[in-house]
Amino acid sequence: MRKQEDRASVMSYIRYAWTTLKERCKNTSMTTDKPSFQPLYQQIRTLLAQRIAQGEWAAHEALPSEWALAESLGVSQGTVRKALTDLVDEGWLYRQQGKGTFVAPGLNEWGDGHLVTPGQFAEPPGSPVPELLSCTRANASEDIAQALSLRRAAPLFRVRLLWRLAGVAVALDDAYVPVGRFEEIDARRLRQYGNSLYTLLERRDGVRVRLGAIQARATLPDRETMTLLGLSDVEPLLMITRLGQALTGEVVEWRERLCRSARWAFQREP
Repeated sequence: MRKQEDRASVMSYIRYAWTTLKERCKNTSMTTDKPSFQPLYQQIRTLLAQRIAQGEWAAHEALPSEWALAESLGVSQGTVRKALTDLVDEGWLYRQQGKGTFVAPGLNEWGDGHLVTPGQFAEPPGSPVPELLSCTRANASEDIAQALSLRRAAPLFRVRLLWRLAGVAVALDDAYVPVGRFEEIDARRLRQYGNSLYTLLERRDGVRVRLGAIQARATLPDRETMTLLGLSDVEPLLMITRLGQALTGEVVEWRERLCRSARWAFQREP
């Protein structure tokens, strides 16, 4: 009887979590024509993804065994296995043969790239520190609107970050995400998550960002950029424009980064 009560309690929580998720989708213009019913393993997948996003398990931490999860959730081990397989395919988890299933780390906002001394391919990467300059609203340009599947001039959250390496300003970011897709983003909320937009979106909105298309070209700084980067003379910058995708493939971010290139080279890992 107690086990039946525990199972009923767990299933009630799953239904509540799924209903909450549907309401969030409705409020952020994410509704689709798909039926509201989902198989049990997909409901378990949604619940586990929420728990990972909320930080219940740290990056590279092992999840409980399939049997332990099944017991705690009141479902079969086969249901848990199918849910975990989906999460592995989506990039939330990874498996190690004979060791178990682990939480995959979220994307660093430098992605698979970093700044090094030109020509020094084996140089250990530095860790730029973000300084939040502003968090405002903007309107989508034609290029951004097209990339994010929005109408032109659609409202966006614009996050501007200055990156410092060993105290030296090395890069300037402007990141744009749709207002209709996410809850309010402001400076206070960003600071709660270490000035990391990706951490905020994952922990609060359950959206894990991965790298999409990327472009790079040379450019020269304007006066504002020179001031923000502390440049006394004009120097060439590397402009990196990239798209961030949700694990579903939906493009949710446009980011433009200006990197100083006189003393540093941008290197991507193979």
